Amino acid sequence: MIAKHFLRAALLASALTMGGAVVVSAPAPANAAEAKKFSPEVGNALKAAQEALKAGKYKDALEKIDEAEKKSGKSAFETCTIETLRGSAYSGLRDSGNLAKALEATLASCQLPDAEVVKRDQMIAESYFTAKNYTKFSAAADKYYKDGGTDQKLKELSVQIYMDQKDYANAAKAARAMIQAQGGKPSKTMLQTVANAEYNMDHKPAFTEAMERLLVYYPDADSWDGVIRAVQKLPGFNSNRLQIDVLRLQIATGVAKEAGPYLEFSQLAMSDGLGAEAKAAMDKGFKAGILGKAQGDREKRLADMAGKQVEDDQRKLPDDEKEAAAQPDGKQLIRVGVQYLALGNSAKAIEVIQAGIKKDQLKYPEEAKLRLVQAYLAAGQKPKAVEAAKSIKGTDGTADIARLYLIQAGINPFS
Repeated sequence: MIAKHFLRAALLASALTMGGAVVVSAPAPANAAEAKKFSPEVGNALKAAQEALKAGKYKDALEKIDEAEKKSGKSAFETCTIETLRGSAYSGLRDSGNLAKALEATLASCQLPDAEVVKRDQMIAESYFTAKNYTKFSAAADKYYKDGGTDQKLKELSVQIYMDQKDYANAAKAARAMIQAQGGKPSKTMLQTVANAEYNMDHKPAFTEAMERLLVYYPDADSWDGVIRAVQKLPGFNSNRLQIDVLRLQIATGVAKEAGPYLEFSQLAMSDGLGAEAKAAMDKGFKAGILGKAQGDREKRLADMAGKQVEDDQRKLPDDEKEAAAQPDGKQLIRVGVQYLALGNSAKAIEVIQAGIKKDQLKYPEEAKLRLVQAYLAAGQKPKAVEAAKSIKGTDGTADIARLYLIQAGINPFS
C-alpha cells in the first residue's frame, strides 16, 4: 500500500532535473573563485559527464566520472562535484543502493549547511530502503533524526520493513503504536498498513475495523467499496435481511456504478413498503445516467410503480399504524416506522420504532435498533444515533452496518 517510489523531487532541495536524472547540486565553495579551479583533466572529464547526463547516457557519464576520480591531487570541491554527479548518474539508472553511497560520499566531501545535511540524510535513508538494504536504512534513519530531522516518513518506512519481510503481526503492532504516538488524525499510510497486515493474517474482524477507521479519515468510493465488501464477509453476516442496507450504502456512497444495484434495491424497497426510497434511488440512477439505457422501458415502469406506491403509502400509513399498534409484538410497528422514515417523517419514525421496540417479542431486536439508528441520523440526532448503534449486540452484521451508517453521516464511531 506504500508506493515504492525512487526519489521524490520534493526531497531534493537543491536539485534540478537533467535528462531524467535527479541531479543533486554541489554547494558553492566559500571562495567563489575556487569554483573555477578544476584541473584541466578533471574539468574536461566532468564536462563530458555532465553532457552525458543531459543526454540520458548515465553509464557513459559514470565512465567519465570514474575517469575524473582517478586524477591525483584533486581539490575538495572537485571531489564534492564528482560525487554529486555520480549520484545523479545512479539516480538516472535507478540504482538506489549506489545512489545512497554516492550521497554519503557528498556528506563527507562537501561543505553542506546543517539543513542540507538533514535533507541528504533522508535521501540516503530512502534510497537504502528502496534498495532493501534495511540495516543501512536503519542507520541512515537514526542519523537523520539525530541530525534534527522531524519528518515521520522514515518511521513509517521502518514499519513497512515488517510488511516487506511478511512479519504481519509486528507490522500491525508497530503501525498501531505509531498511530497512537502521533495522536490527532492518523497517518493514512499507517492505517493502510494495519489493514494490509490484518488482511494477510486473515483476521477478518480486525481487517474490517481497520478499513472502517481508514474510511473515517480518508473516505472515497474505493474505500467504501472495500469496507462494504469486507463487512459482508464477516462470520455470521445475514446477507438476506441486510442486503437492502448493503445496496443502500452502495448507492449512497457512489460505489454502485451499474444498473443492477439500483434495480435490486428498488425492488427490495418496494417489497418492504418503502416506495419513496425506491423512487428516490431510481431518480438518482436516471440523473447519474446509470439507468435509462439498455433496459430503459423496464426501468421507467419500475420508477412509475414506485411513485404510485408512494401515494398508496401516504394514504394507508395512518391505518397501518393503528393496526400495528394492536398487534401483540412490535414487528409491524417497526415496519411502519421505517415507512415513515422513507417518506421523510423522521420524528414520527422514531416514535413508532421506539414503540415497536418497547413491545418487545421481536424476532430480530438488533435490526430494530439499526432502524432506530437510521431514524436518529435522519432527524439530525447524532448523539442518540451513536448511543443506539453502540447498544447493538451480536454478530449478524447489524452492528457493522450501523457503524457504516454513522461513518456515512460524518461520525467517528471509534472516538
